[in-house]
Amino acid sequence: MSNTDQIDYWNGDGGDKWVAFSDLLDAMLVPFADAVLNAAKLHSGERVLDVGCGAGALSLKAAQIVGPEQGVVGVDVSEALLTLARKRTSSADLSARFEEGDASQYEADVPFDVLISRFGVMFFDAPGAAFAKLRSNMNPDGRLAFACWQPLANNQWAGAPLQAALPFLSEAPTPSPPGTPGPFAFGDPGHVTGLLEAAGWQGVNVEALEGDLILPGDTPEDAAAFMMKLGPIARLVEQDGADLGAVQKALEQRMQSLLNSDGRVAMGSAVWIVTANAH
Repeated sequence: MSNTDQIDYWNGDGGDKWVAFSDLLDAMLVPFADAVLNAAKLHSGERVLDVGCGAGALSLKAAQIVGPEQGVVGVDVSEALLTLARKRTSSADLSARFEEGDASQYEADVPFDVLISRFGVMFFDAPGAAFAKLRSNMNPDGRLAFACWQPLANNQWAGAPLQAALPFLSEAPTPSPPGTPGPFAFGDPGHVTGLLEAAGWQGVNVEALEGDLILPGDTPEDAAAFMMKLGPIARLVEQDGADLGAVQKALEQRMQSLLNSDGRVAMGSAVWIVTANAH
């Protein structure tokens, strides 16, 4: 999906769905936001850029740490999500502001100390150029910390629903070539390291974070309904014209086998936490 297609999607049905389910999504992704902030090692008074900030969950966590002196700037292409982010900021009385735009083209008024992102950097058409542009917005001693997904094969939350849906699709989806913009674009740690180094970032470090992703909902039926709306197969089954009821029933059965001791659906996830210095 090109940058233009991404912008259209997130300012249409995609953005509206994420707004509707934002509280559930942000609660589900808390462990990854916390991991990014732990890796970023933010300090009071630092100026922070959140790339692909969405509804602002990571931005607001960062704002609690750095305080009001400089604050946090979140950049995203979705006006619907940014509107929600601004509402959240006002309610929380935190120092954060949000700007609509393509982060790969972003021009900062004042350089940043830290760049952070929770799954917001894997969608650039030209990621090398995007990382170079983002680096140009950093102070000489600036740094980054972001989360990106490991390969699809390592992420049960994405692979299991696809396996459940396959019998109902007219044809199996064609895997994207490695490095193609999308959720798993940086699955190869060598690829993301090479991109950052070529863009001028120094001391790149990639660490694995693995664990269960707890899906929203108290029952397998709830979890399956959520995946049908926001999960990795949501657009796929809709575009294919598959029998949605049959797919959802198959998902429910798959979710039933993945309950944890609390009766919640727990699916394996694998993430890279990437850090680097601007110079």
